[in-house]
Amino acid sequence: MAPLRQNLPFTRLLVLSGVILLGLCALGFKLYLEQIRRTQSHNSRISRQSIRMIRHPALRGRIYTSDFQLLADNVPVYNVYLYLAEMRRPGSMRKTLDHIEAVIARIAEVTGRENTVTRDDIIRHINIKPGLPFVPFENLNVGEIARANTVAMTVEGVAITPETARIYPFGQMAAHLIGYTQLRDPAQAADRRDYFYYLPDQVGVSGLERAYNQLPGEIGLQSVRGLCGIPGYDSVRVDHRGFVDQVLGGEAPLNGNSLITTLDFDAQRVAENILSGQEGAFVLLDADTGEVLAMASSPTFNLSDFSPVRNNANVNKLRDDPMSPQFNRALLGGYMPGSIIKPLVSLAILNDGISPAETVECTGRTHIGNSSIGCTGQHGQVDLELGLERSCNAYFTVRGMELGLEKIRAIMEAAGFGSTSGIGLAETAGLLPGPKAKGSRWTAFDNALVSIGQGTIKVSPLQAAVYVAALANGGKVMYPTLLHEIRDPQGVLLYSAAPRLRRRLPVTQSQLEIVKQGMHRVVNAPRGSGRQAQMKQLTLYGKTGSAERGPRHNRRKDTFFACFTYHEGKTYAALLLVADGDSGGSTCAPLMRRFFSDWLNLN
Repeated sequence: MAPLRQNLPFTRLLVLSGVILLGLCALGFKLYLEQIRRTQSHNSRISRQSIRMIRHPALRGRIYTSDFQLLADNVPVYNVYLYLAEMRRPGSMRKTLDHIEAVIARIAEVTGRENTVTRDDIIRHINIKPGLPFVPFENLNVGEIARANTVAMTVEGVAITPETARIYPFGQMAAHLIGYTQLRDPAQAADRRDYFYYLPDQVGVSGLERAYNQLPGEIGLQSVRGLCGIPGYDSVRVDHRGFVDQVLGGEAPLNGNSLITTLDFDAQRVAENILSGQEGAFVLLDADTGEVLAMASSPTFNLSDFSPVRNNANVNKLRDDPMSPQFNRALLGGYMPGSIIKPLVSLAILNDGISPAETVECTGRTHIGNSSIGCTGQHGQVDLELGLERSCNAYFTVRGMELGLEKIRAIMEAAGFGSTSGIGLAETAGLLPGPKAKGSRWTAFDNALVSIGQGTIKVSPLQAAVYVAALANGGKVMYPTLLHEIRDPQGVLLYSAAPRLRRRLPVTQSQLEIVKQGMHRVVNAPRGSGRQAQMKQLTLYGKTGSAERGPRHNRRKDTFFACFTYHEGKTYAALLLVADGDSGGSTCAPLMRRFFSDWLNLN
């Protein structure tokens, strides 16, 4: 037993040494693993803690008229940015929130701005938009920038940052067409996770701003940017306090391209002037190309209420206004066209082999079964041209019943009714007549009604203008367009739009000439229904119209004047709608005369 006791301390020492050796080996292996094998991983983690990727949005492309009047531009706006992740305080979340509120209050005090930020606003931002800067004050002027910088220079996480905002120099002009922008929601952005600080783009919400964020694929320029550009970025290293210590590199944004529209500045201005105070719409087309030279809707709104700083009070008023100022009546409004449809029905009559000289007797009222349709007078024996001149319902109801629904519907469909025009903005397809559209059995009385533009038929002002353009240009139904050119930020031409033919009216040139002669008499004959549009300096070919709508106890009347003219080698087609007017001849015809007189300077 004695030798065993003598060897016991040595055995213990040996075991202890082995344990220590194993520990040293494990420690050495761990040091090797962390310092050699995992170096890249640790460096990456360190970089993520000290390196920030900052996304910079591209400058948005401008929007011009065809004569290069600027409709949408960009301006620098200086905002207060709080990077909340860099404003954290040791301890509870309450301490951080107290600090952030105190900083905001201090900035409000030095700048004289009202502090409307609540603690809930800050908490909501932290929960919903982590990593994004919080913006308590926007659009600082020069003095406010200087005073706010006294805070930014002494408090970590505070910066006065310039960004661009959209501006609309002419406010209300072409508001429905241009549309407006807003900052993209970063939560919906595909590249949100690629950046620590995400400065979002301005993106279009409506109108051309939305339609041309990117170029539509059908124009064949998928590789060319639209109004939206390509964002850039900076890679920066920050110190332990969160301040930028070093700029490591990055890429500059590629700015968006500019959109040159087909709009004629003076035509748009005059169109909006003649609609001022009215509810209605106006469309002017180059009949040969389909280019939209003017398109107005009234009442309208001011794009400056949306940008560069959103005026929430005015925007809320727009939303609650029963007149719906933001509703584009020229594109989205579906109206019974009334008698402006009669030239189109005239083509169906001629196409059916009925002689234009063959007459119908007008006694002032046409009886159809147990119903009847009144006329504007007792016109006696009426042929086609006189029917157009006097807008005689009797002639067209009788002829419409002879034609039948299918022939009437076919000529309307050929003119583009019942389908969208392809202009690229939100628009109505209108309504083609038929039992399905009516929802019940189709009768001879229904035929009579649609032959004078009433009953089961609806068209937009743009659709009506496109059809009138086809009468003027020899039967070509063109795709209307607002796009003239795409240019890069330096003004280099990238794309020029060409006229696009949609289809042709199934008529002969001689048939068109007969209808055009009738429309000439509408304006220029002594008793023509549109004689108040007559001008010495310019020959208009026109057609008046009116259509009642609403319940019997609250009838309203939409009044129209459609026309075309030839001037200095150009062919123009125009459509004017005024709601609650007296008649197309007394309400709209004088306004159309005023439009052409003012626009073409014919006074």
